Amino acid sequence: MFIKEANLETRLAHGCHKPDSETRSLASPIYQTATYGATSQEHFEDLCYNWGHVYARESNPTTDELAATLALIEGCEAGLVTSSGMGAVTSMFFSQLKSGDHIICANGIFSHTTLFLKECLMNFGVEVTFVDATDYKNVEKNLKHNTKIVYVESPLNPSLRVVDIEKISKLKEIKDFIFVVDSTFAPTPIQYPTKLGADLVIQSLTKFMNGHGDAIGGAVLGSRELINKIKWPSMPCFTGACLTPMNAWLILRGLRTLDMRVERHCKNALAIAEFLENNPLIETVNYPGIKSSPDYELCQKQMNGLGGGVLSFTLKKLTSDEDRVVKTKKIMNNLKLITIATSLGEGHTLISLYDNGLVRIAAGLENSEDLIEDLKNALDKTSEEVK
Repeated sequence: MFIKEANLETRLAHGCHKPDSETRSLASPIYQTATYGATSQEHFEDLCYNWGHVYARESNPTTDELAATLALIEGCEAGLVTSSGMGAVTSMFFSQLKSGDHIICANGIFSHTTLFLKECLMNFGVEVTFVDATDYKNVEKNLKHNTKIVYVESPLNPSLRVVDIEKISKLKEIKDFIFVVDSTFAPTPIQYPTKLGADLVIQSLTKFMNGHGDAIGGAVLGSRELINKIKWPSMPCFTGACLTPMNAWLILRGLRTLDMRVERHCKNALAIAEFLENNPLIETVNYPGIKSSPDYELCQKQMNGLGGGVLSFTLKKLTSDEDRVVKTKKIMNNLKLITIATSLGEGHTLISLYDNGLVRIAAGLENSEDLIEDLKNALDKTSEEVK
């Protein structure tokens, strides 16, 4: 009981692990096994009917510890971990939907989730309506009698717009639905969606939660009732997206320093955003932590004043979008410290290019002065090259 009431830093440091009764090991063991032996046929049947360990696609002590720890730090009743963030997304949707159901989904979410909705669920007879969820009224006016799920990300990727979770959650007073928030871009301690009224939280554990860029994983967190529907039969039978014990252990290791790392990510992202905002070559900067952002006030309230570790920007337009993209690529190629790569939430600062010259930067853990110097040099060098 004490650990549940402890401050976040203490919950992260201790998690749900207790020293092993025989070895007294303080580090969590890695149960690298595919199956488990029963002492008798009766014991095996008891394990099957009472959520015991039978087969690793269904449960494992290491992955169970990670799920319990994530639920502990998020303040949820239960959690389920999966082989990737998309494993969490697909397992969640398959557990809740049938043909004829309706989903309202935010525009501008992760492209792979959009592809799953359009190419898979819609072909199975699920109706999907995409809306600008930054205005909750767009969600309200699209609610139908068969609306089962409202799905958003906040912040959105890569626009970094913030969705008002609390306002959308209050729409459940009009029409009951399952409200799901992908909070990958605003993990604990930035944002707590279930405290704002969300029913389920999705996390790509690959990103900030792991933080070391060496393991892929996902999670769904929420009420025990909803999680149990994903735990069986959706995840083990419909998607088979079980997390490996080794990756679970790596993510458990990463969680110990989550709060300290997230603070540095946010600090670096803010410093970069402020630098770019004052650079004459930059047209737009998207980051909810700067005062010019349309979501600044909401960020202060919903994200505990932390803008997150990711920002995006565009160069000032030249004669065409194509010219802007060419110049943007030159800038990216002139960077020495910042790496061209996808993903976010790890030690290295990463940069990636989107449509029409939009650039996303996932701030790492380096010194912000070095990152700004790298960007400044690349911007200056490119300006000289195109003169």
